Amino acid sequence: MTHKNSLARVVLFIFVGLILGGIMSEALGALFGELGVLLNAGGYDNSVHHVFTEAADFSIGFSGDTPQPVVIDLYLVKFALGFGIKVNFLSAIGMFIALYIMKWSGER
Repeated sequence: MTHKNSLARVVLFIFVGLILGGIMSEALGALFGELGVLLNAGGYDNSVHHVFTEAADFSIGFSGDTPQPVVIDLYLVKFALGFGIKVNFLSAIGMFIALYIMKWSGER
């Protein structure tokens, strides 16, 4: 990793790409869901809607679908630990686009 591609910069570009891709995915999923209703093409939950909105959900410290973190109670201090990430089709594409932009941006 060069000086211009520090670890913080890489992580920042990855998160920005994931967030923007997730927002685009939800917007396109809602658009294609409404088009499925209007065009009588499978209703709101049609296959194109599912391509954009279905996501792989990875979590550490959460139990099931309810976001309850792991709690470590040391009587004097209580820690709550947990982390979750939800990656779908466009958020992964957004991450790769952001990394490509990061590769060509910066000082030359």
